[in-house]
Amino acid sequence: MESNLISRRTALALGGSLAAGVGLSSLKAAEAGKLIDVHHHYFAPAWMKRFEKEIAASNGARFASWTPQTALDEMDKTGCSTAIVTCGGPGTWNGNVEASRAASRDVNEFGAKMVADHRGRFGFFASVPLPDTEGSLKEIDYAMGTLKADGILIWSNYGTRFLGDPGFAPVLEELNRRKLVVYVHPMVISALNDADDPLKALGSNWENTTRTISSMLSSGILMKLPDVKFIFSHGAGLLPTVAVRLAGKSPEKLAALKRLYMDTAQTTTNPGAWAALNAFAEPSHIMFGSDYPYVADGLSLGLKEVKLNATDAAAIARGYAEKLIPRLRA
Repeated sequence: MESNLISRRTALALGGSLAAGVGLSSLKAAEAGKLIDVHHHYFAPAWMKRFEKEIAASNGARFASWTPQTALDEMDKTGCSTAIVTCGGPGTWNGNVEASRAASRDVNEFGAKMVADHRGRFGFFASVPLPDTEGSLKEIDYAMGTLKADGILIWSNYGTRFLGDPGFAPVLEELNRRKLVVYVHPMVISALNDADDPLKALGSNWENTTRTISSMLSSGILMKLPDVKFIFSHGAGLLPTVAVRLAGKSPEKLAALKRLYMDTAQTTTNPGAWAALNAFAEPSHIMFGSDYPYVADGLSLGLKEVKLNATDAAAIARGYAEKLIPRLRA
């Protein structure tokens, strides 16, 4: 493991940055259609209708023309064999319990149909109607038992409540009991993003991800979830640069942070973010993420921006995702 980490740092020192696609020094993994994208959004038509106003407010209306085929076309163009899809923003919670439960079901059944209709090309992380505890527990059971989802999607915050909030503990504990992969995406459109109040207008991708990790650390819940495989998007936000300070002198807290997985979305074009991610994360806990279609060229950008040796590149492109989700193995 350590030798892999050193090789990445050496590549950075020589001026490399991650060829996503992973640019792999050889690009063989991408050219052979081997790339697995763990950060790829989808837009179920029924969800688009139910959440029209919320989606428009989060700039999601521009994806109204999205279809599974448009996603496949982009994947084929960029050498991506499999995309693990997640619901686009703002997720499936809009304050109405019944509507949010129905929206989660719509999204999950559409995701499962994508997997069934296009064997080997898609996987999905199922949505749950948090902060509705009862509805979320029921949807986890249905998504994992009936739909055979690859894991669960949760958002960094619901309004001003981050995941360290005690109210989320029953759902997080169930995810731990089931030993699930849990994808955490920042909630950009939230009560924190108030353009009229500068003190609240702080809810960026990077900040809300970091805040939710910090809240889970401070509340102690993160240390109580050793069997959840959390993937945090966008290189886990600012975590790689502040992890040691967040953990303080607690080896237990630092160990909990080192257990986290992180994707490469929006890090490969930022040398500082990429260097910090590689310096902090366990080598096997970094996997490719494009943030497509929010980052329209995310699938192609990643393949050009960073230089890695062929072994590390192939591992980030596919190998580590296969290890985390064994069914992805060809």
